[in-house]
Formats: sequence, structure tokens, C-alpha cells
Amino acid sequence: MQTLSEALLHNNHPAPPPQPAGHRDVGRLVSGHRPPMLAGEEDPVILEEWIRTFDKIFFVVECPEERRVELAPFYFSHETDLWWVHEGPACQEEPDFNWIALKDRMRERFYPSHVRAAMYEEFLHLQQGSSSVVEYHKRFLELTRFARMLVPTEIAKVEKFVTGLNYGARKALTVSKPRTLKEAYLSAADLYWVQQLQRGSFELTKKRNESSGPHNFKKPIQDQPE
Repeated sequence: MQTLSEALLHNNHPAPPPQPAGHRDVGRLVSGHRPPMLAGEEDPVILEEWIRTFDKIFFVVECPEERRVELAPFYFSHETDLWWVHEGPACQEEPDFNWIALKDRMRERFYPSHVRAAMYEEFLHLQQGSSSVVEYHKRFLELTRFARMLVPTEIAKVEKFVTGLNYGARKALTVSKPRTLKEAYLSAADLYWVQQLQRGSFELTKKRNESSGPHNFKKPIQDQPE
């Protein structure tokens, strides 16, 4: 009787059939993540961030490969949009033109040779200097994408990162020998924090000594002759 009742219930209220992935409104799912617009600045960092954002969104919403080239241009503006108006139709007529091919074409167009050369040279000579370890690490990651041939392995990244650190951190990490870039960064950041505390303590002690120094010493009032 229980089985019969369940069967009658399912017949009266059938469960909706599962929808294939291709039938979902993928465009709405993509827009729900509020992806950024790409105006076409000649800045490789901006373009790489835009591409990386869309790679993550397409992965999360399970966007089919054949829809990615269709959806991405909705987020072009200004120079990028004009470029796609002229180049897009010819690109889409090419066999096997997919999301990877679109990313390659965008890099070719918005990575002028002089910009690529400048980014490569900056990474080649990158030093921490007066920057904090956090700022140095951020710039290191940004530039690594444009000079992958210089740091093809994790060990190569560690060596390049450590070489650019200031002397104290570089000396300490040369001894500790971190195996990953993350380990090197965390160790350098800890050392930088300790150094900043020490420097702050030194400056405070110096100010206290100066405020109680000889120039603030008041002479006793001498008795005046009558």
C-alpha cells in the first residue's frame, strides 16, 4: 500500500526532468558574477586580470566551450569593442576558433611589442628597494606572467624572488632555503615585520633620548646679589 501511495503521489506531482547544461541560461549566470568590462588599455596587467576573471567565471558556471567566444565580447568596450567589430567576424569564421584562440588574439593586439619588452626588462631587474615585501611580492607575481621563460620552475621563481630582496631578508632566506615561492614570501614578510618593529622601537628610543638630552637641561636659578 505504501509503494502504491508513493507511485500515485509521483504521478500526480512528477519531478521536473533534469535540464541539459546547454539549455541553461549561461549568459545570465555569467552576468550574475558582475564581470568587469575591458576597455582596451595597453596594459598587460589589466588584460591578464580580465582574462583570469573570465576563466574563473566560466569554470564556476560550467560554461560550454562553444559559448565562451559568444559571451566574452559582451564585456568589451571602447577600443576592445571596436577591435572586435572589425576582427571578430573573420575570427569566428576560422575553424576551431575557441576561447583559447580569442585570448591569444587579444594578447597579440593589446600587448604592443614595446610594452612586452618593458615588462620583461622590469622583471629582469626587479628589486625590493624601498618597497615593502608585500608590494614587492605583488609586483613580482604581476611581472612573472610576462617573463615565464626566465622562471620556468618553482625553484627558479624562488631564486629570482630571493635575489631581489633587500640584504637582510636575502641573507636569511639563503640560509633557510625555502622550497616554494609561498614559503619564501611568508618568511620574507615575517622578517620585514620584525625589522619594522625594531626600527620603530629604535626611533622611539631615539626620540626619548633627544627629548631628555643636554639641550633641555635647565640650569638652576642662582641667587642674585643684593
